[in-house]
Amino acid sequence: MEDIEYWLEPDLLNAVRFDVEKNAEKLARLSELARRISAIREKVDVKPLRRPEGEHLVYAIDSSYGSPPLELIGGVFTVVAYGYVGRTRQGVDKFLGGALYFEDRDEQDVSRFAALLERRLAARLLRKKAKGVKEFDMLLLDGEIALHPLPFNLAVPGGKYEEVNKVVDSVLAAAESAGVTLVGLAKRVRSRYLSVLHGGCLPVNDRAAASLALKPGEYMILGKLKDVLPRWAEIHYAECEGGRLKDEVLACAKGGHMPSSAKAAKLCNRIREFGENFAAVLSSEAYPHLRLLGETMVAYYMPPGAQTAVRVEILALGPDVEETISFLAATSSPVTGYPQILDEVDRYVRVTPEFVDAVLMMLIRKAPQEMASMLLPNNLQKFKRLF
Repeated sequence: MEDIEYWLEPDLLNAVRFDVEKNAEKLARLSELARRISAIREKVDVKPLRRPEGEHLVYAIDSSYGSPPLELIGGVFTVVAYGYVGRTRQGVDKFLGGALYFEDRDEQDVSRFAALLERRLAARLLRKKAKGVKEFDMLLLDGEIALHPLPFNLAVPGGKYEEVNKVVDSVLAAAESAGVTLVGLAKRVRSRYLSVLHGGCLPVNDRAAASLALKPGEYMILGKLKDVLPRWAEIHYAECEGGRLKDEVLACAKGGHMPSSAKAAKLCNRIREFGENFAAVLSSEAYPHLRLLGETMVAYYMPPGAQTAVRVEILALGPDVEETISFLAATSSPVTGYPQILDEVDRYVRVTPEFVDAVLMMLIRKAPQEMASMLLPNNLQKFKRLF
């Protein structure tokens, strides 16, 4: 067998050696906390996964884009693909759409643009179900059901995120009309909602904590967002950010006097504002179906044979929560741990860098000559393959 050697620049290796040691020590400290974290299973009803009671027709929606996007003189450029894969009585049903993203904005706006395309497609698909054109009872989304800044607060009217209010509301309205259960499966989990079971600031994210607490073949339901988020907000602002100011912040947030400490006062206001903003989301007259976000259930399960847990959001407008979790676990991929149909749609909407290059060259050929400079890379050194 041929040996493959990797050359590590000595100066760079020496530069990162300290950070390697520091992160190793951090992991060691976390291992000491593992027992305390796993104890959250004692504060919730952990149940064994069961077999789903029936057959379910399911669709999954996803999107992707050429990453990293090309940094051109005129802005960030990439191609976004979005689509669905469905398991129906007639077989596999597929749809693939695409759009160009060429905006003079931050790269992070690309993912928001892609997520909006996903939700618009979801709303159209659900409306077809309501009209009897499509037949299914579950719809899987890659990520959380709501888009930032929801469910925490409404996007500002007239701001660049305002479309989020409209799009999420339309998805929820269509799901309610169709009687379809919405499922959000986040692969990159940053939330720490399990802090409410931990009884304090959780040192790791939800997926990591649930992986310590659950055994293969088990699941647990944390609760509805309308109950979980206010409790999480108190812990997050008072303890995670407040530290030793925790008691002072909590006393203020529960109606006490405003603290003399500027930081404590700020965190107290954050908790109060969170309560007001979250209530505004659930009671919005302009977007009445956002109230359903409060009914969305947060749960965690570990498929049989898996080593990591899955965090899931479920708005049970069709099959109930337990049946949905049973179905998700029963159809999990042995490789990723996620439902196989989610893996299928992920592969279906894949965008390669070579495809983005080809589309850019098409655009360059069609663009007016005086505007062609807008389509040149900021750094030609990075894009030798194009020119």
